[in-house]
Amino acid sequence: MRYYPKIDGLRCIAICAVLLHHLGGFSNYVNLGYFGVDLFFVISGFLITLLLLKSQGSFKKAYSHFLARRALRIFPLYYFALLILYLVTQPIVKDNMVYLLTYTFNYRLPFISDGNPVRYLWSLSLEEQYYLFWPLFVLALKNCPKLLMALVSFIIVFGYVQLHFNIIPSISIYNYTGLATRMGSLGFGSFGAMLFLQQSKYLDYLLCNKYIEYCMLVFWLFAIFLLNPFLIGIGSLYMVLKAANNSFQLQKINKLLVHRKVLYIAKISYGLYVYHIIVIYYLTPYMFDPFFLNINFEMLGPFKILRWHSWIVKLPLYFSVTIILSDLSYRYFEKPFLKLKRYFV
Repeated sequence: MRYYPKIDGLRCIAICAVLLHHLGGFSNYVNLGYFGVDLFFVISGFLITLLLLKSQGSFKKAYSHFLARRALRIFPLYYFALLILYLVTQPIVKDNMVYLLTYTFNYRLPFISDGNPVRYLWSLSLEEQYYLFWPLFVLALKNCPKLLMALVSFIIVFGYVQLHFNIIPSISIYNYTGLATRMGSLGFGSFGAMLFLQQSKYLDYLLCNKYIEYCMLVFWLFAIFLLNPFLIGIGSLYMVLKAANNSFQLQKINKLLVHRKVLYIAKISYGLYVYHIIVIYYLTPYMFDPFFLNINFEMLGPFKILRWHSWIVKLPLYFSVTIILSDLSYRYFEKPFLKLKRYFV
């Protein structure tokens, strides 16, 4: 499938938002973690649906090859991280290993207390569930585009209505982590892929009009600060379509999304997502706190404010450590598995 570098640029924005949420001091003002994960979902829905709609060959071959390629990308690093956490006797991992191994942790998470260093793995469970069932519908209905569009529209509407209004109270505990509700974001991406393939003149006008672009950028930022899931999804869908269509009018955005460092972060984004909490959880008590808490801040003059804002030091430190770890992982652990994907084209 064609490579869309600017979508990778958006992937970089998504992972940076997640890292800022967990490492920075912004969580009291804006939930960048929700925004970052939601943007990941829209990107995944778009790319996966596009890939499936363009797939050739029989249903069985297309589905099995898709699963094989996803497994080679997702499984090795995920299970390696679980192995590390198990060997260091992380109690929540040991107590919930069955859920983690079977990618059903998103349905266990609501029943675990907040002191949970692996809570972020719920999103990987949800995506894996999506990878299992959504291709079945796309491959079965790709020659019936109207029916497929109706199905994805229903998924989007149900997901966001349940998320906002709890129309089915019995599943409301899973609103944040359940596939039925968060499929709204993935559904937006899938809907976008179908629109993109149609290449209608109306869509082209929406994506190429610079005034609409400016308005949507402001709209997206407001949606993020308001933490409105539906509006965030709309904004993310528009940006993904813009990136795929290569039609950003603002040159600064164009340059940013294809900058080599941005694309590098995007390339190792999966490792950054998997490793960053492990780095935070173990580096803080064993290395950072013993050093930081023994500093005589009164001697630092105006910099003594760092005593109450340790994130200013943690953010660049942990980000750098996580990048190094993710780079090594990508080069020497993930890449050999990725090379095997050529057997499932």
